[in-house]
Amino acid sequence: MSLRTRLVLAAAYLLTAVVLALEIPLGLNVQRRAESEFRSDVLGRTALLAAQVSDLVAVENARSTAPTRRRLAEIVGASPRFSGERVVVTDAAGAVLADSADDGGRGELYATADRPEFAVALAAGRVDFRRRFSDTLGHELQLVTVPVVHEENVVGAVRVSASTASVQSRVRSSWLRLALIGAGVVAGGLVLAWLLAGTLARPLAHLAVTARRLGRGDLGARVEPEGAAEVRDVGRSFNAMADALAANLAAQRDFVANASHQLRTPLTGIKLRLENIRAEGGTAARQAAGAEAELDRLSELVDDLLELTRASTSSQTGHTVDAAEAARAAHERWRAPAAEAGKELELRSASRALVWADSGDLAHVLDNLVENALRYAPEGTRVTIEADRRDGHAVLAVADDGPGIPPEDRARIFERFYRGSTGRRAGAGTGLGLAIVAELVERWGGDVRLGDGEGTRVEVAFPEVRRES
Repeated sequence: MSLRTRLVLAAAYLLTAVVLALEIPLGLNVQRRAESEFRSDVLGRTALLAAQVSDLVAVENARSTAPTRRRLAEIVGASPRFSGERVVVTDAAGAVLADSADDGGRGELYATADRPEFAVALAAGRVDFRRRFSDTLGHELQLVTVPVVHEENVVGAVRVSASTASVQSRVRSSWLRLALIGAGVVAGGLVLAWLLAGTLARPLAHLAVTARRLGRGDLGARVEPEGAAEVRDVGRSFNAMADALAANLAAQRDFVANASHQLRTPLTGIKLRLENIRAEGGTAARQAAGAEAELDRLSELVDDLLELTRASTSSQTGHTVDAAEAARAAHERWRAPAAEAGKELELRSASRALVWADSGDLAHVLDNLVENALRYAPEGTRVTIEADRRDGHAVLAVADDGPGIPPEDRARIFERFYRGSTGRRAGAGTGLGLAIVAELVERWGGDVRLGDGEGTRVEVAFPEVRRES
């Protein structure tokens, strides 16, 4: 997961937590306020209606008259404010005097045990609030029951039942608006977080690209310090490190060049003198011949040490190299020497396999592997150079059908100066050939290993790059 994604996810978590912490209490408060206002509205209308009908209810309790009944029915019939709202007026005994929903129910006892709100209003003279689910209507009702008082006596009760659907719809609309506002805040915050995270991630991405260029041998690669102060400090520190690395590598190259020149000159002089002594014959000549052989071994050792030093310093600049073409070139170089050594050199090459490396390093790897195979394998051995593509890698291999490497030597075969029992029996050598191969392969992000099976097989694999058009 990228740094920018991590920062945006962290911002999303914080924004969501803050929005929820603010909007949930606000939404609950809005809900409570809406319900409270709805109940207060129903209570106010119910109390006003109770005051309007108090005289009529008192008359009805004393003696029922047709004009009183009609007037009471008119007031009750006109009082419902919303569709589905019901108003019931009872006398002191709980019998129906007027019902906005049923004119035929007059005189029916309405204050039953199923309607305890009337007992509260008629017996105790208190206002009663409660909610009840209506099976008939299929939704919840707000019931407000108010005693009808005439000359300080409770002469009846008025109950208004109003559906809560409207207030619940308003509450849902409020929650939806809050959710949309919260989503907008989170979305805007994420966009801002994405832009701000980019100002931090972009310089680090440039730094990573420059680091890869430096690792590939481009010692002039530098990063332009940008972004926050801390990131700019990292960029400047990286440039200082790159400068020091370039200076150290330049010093190593100078040392290798000077050592190569200074060591070869006296070695060449000594060899010439030994050749002169050997030419004179006698006992001294035999000693000179032995010294000359040791001098040749020393010269070879010096050359390998210098080459190992070059392989250990990542000073080359890479480019796209066709591994199959490198294998074909190695086959051409070593075909004649293989024939002189009494060995058969075969090439097995697939289609192009492009890798990022230095062509000279790739050639040196193949040369060392082929030279080892020709040196240590017995006469008549077949040596094969292979180039193939496998699992996103370009694979180069040098194999022979000789006796192979003893199991006790396989684990240490790439160590410096380790020759193993086969190498010691084969004669002079430095034990640095495969160590140089390992250094060169590692320089370009590859991997070297011994293959399984009969004979000796050394494989090197490099990450394959996108094929050129």
